[in-house]
Amino acid sequence: MIVLLILLALTGTIAVLTTGCGTVAEDSTNVSTRPWNTPKSWEGPLPSTFNEGR
Repeated sequence: MIVLLILLALTGTIAVLTTGCGTVAEDSTNVSTRPWNTPKSWEGPLPSTFNEGR
């Protein structure tokens, strides 16, 4: 009985460790035209008057 429980625990552990939650995008319909890490229009550089007088 104990061997069966150990075997079930080991099988469950292996199953959890070898499966993942990520998916592979097979089709190109999920591809964004704008990458997620590009800055937005309001996230530009500092205004030029910010550095005057230094």
